[in-house]
Amino acid sequence: MKPSDPRYGRTDAFAGLSRWWWLPLVLIAAALVVLIVAPVITSARLTAVRRHATEYTSPALVRVNDLQAALAIETAARSEQARGGMQSAAAEAAAISARATTTVDEHLLDSLVRQIGPEAVAHAESARAAIAIWQREDDRLLAALRDGNAPRGDSASVMRNRRWEAVETALAATQRLEDVLTAGTLAERAEITRLERINVLVPAALVPLALLALGAVAYLARRTLLLSHEARQGRLDAEAAMASKSALMRGVTHDLKNPIGAALGYADLLSDGVLGPVPESQIQVVWRLRHLLSSTLETVNDLVELSRAGEGGLRIDRNETDVLAIAREVTEDYRAMANTAGLSLEMNASGPIGTVETDPVRVRQVLGNLLSNAVKYTPSGGCVQVKATVVSDDALGRSVALSIADDGPGIPSQMRERVFDEFFRVPTTSGADGAGVGLAIARRVSRMLGGDLRLSETPGGGATFTLLLPAAPTR
Repeated sequence: MKPSDPRYGRTDAFAGLSRWWWLPLVLIAAALVVLIVAPVITSARLTAVRRHATEYTSPALVRVNDLQAALAIETAARSEQARGGMQSAAAEAAAISARATTTVDEHLLDSLVRQIGPEAVAHAESARAAIAIWQREDDRLLAALRDGNAPRGDSASVMRNRRWEAVETALAATQRLEDVLTAGTLAERAEITRLERINVLVPAALVPLALLALGAVAYLARRTLLLSHEARQGRLDAEAAMASKSALMRGVTHDLKNPIGAALGYADLLSDGVLGPVPESQIQVVWRLRHLLSSTLETVNDLVELSRAGEGGLRIDRNETDVLAIAREVTEDYRAMANTAGLSLEMNASGPIGTVETDPVRVRQVLGNLLSNAVKYTPSGGCVQVKATVVSDDALGRSVALSIADDGPGIPSQMRERVFDEFFRVPTTSGADGAGVGLAIARRVSRMLGGDLRLSETPGGGATFTLLLPAAPTR
């Protein structure tokens, strides 16, 4: 797929959207929480309002109506008594019964309005005071009739007027209390209707939102599956390309190795004088020819090793290995090369190292590559140090660390990982021999051994390559 492919735009757009993959899930979770919590809260509130209306407001309104009816009955009975005299037994009984009903209603109404609110309590107390005044006026008139001192003329008119004013005041007070209770009942009914509507509207509003979020999740899942399929196909294509590359590399290196090896053999024959004496003027040319052929053959061998390591074709034979002894042997192998380059080569070991379950051939291969590079890239007069220690690594645990440190030009920090890439070479060392595959092979081999190969800066300048190998746990 080329960069100009329009699918890149869709992929980039999806990549931007996928950064918010959690948002639909949050919306769904929020919708579910609201769908669960909102009905619980509204139902609790609805139950409380209905209970208040059923137990207090509605019964209080009924008691007010009963109280008004009792007041009307008592007023009519007393009026009948006043017109017909005290011999009206039926009027007397009705008045007494209405007075008892009024007392009961006042007592019950008092306990109910205290649960309704201060306004209802105030109107109830006002109504009770007005009823008490009216009842005193009625009792005064009744006592005068019983004593035979019924008022006449202006006195009777004044008493009747005062009595009717008390009746009107009491009825007006109870009417105000009824109005307050009626308003409370209407407010509670409106609250009940509102809460019932919320119970209907909340799911109706949140379900589409949850469905929309679910649709977004489904879209993201579908796009993820498509991209996963594309990635899997890309991986298969990459594996196929890698296999083709390896096959091509094997074929090319095989075709190059044999003729170069043969050419190197002829160069050796010329250099050794087997085919006859070589003129002095041509000895240097023959030596350079032999050196170039040898370097080319070494590069071809590196390519073969790289191809085998990339395919996992390198054989690893693990044995109890004295890696310290191997480090000393490899150091001695390169001492002559270091002396020729004007370098000092030192070997240091701190404490007992012990044996390691590893492949001694591959350990020697990695150390040889590292020492060869250190000698190659360290200027004359420098020093190369080989160190062996036991360390505790965060990733590998207890490990044997074999370090090769030089005081050469070092490697820039931004390139310390790239030096392990195939065919990469630090620009400042481009004049040295090599194809840039040795470190790539060394790291792959190190990891196949269960360890790792790392690069750090040598104190004072230079580079330090450290081969880490898992050590046996201490007993």
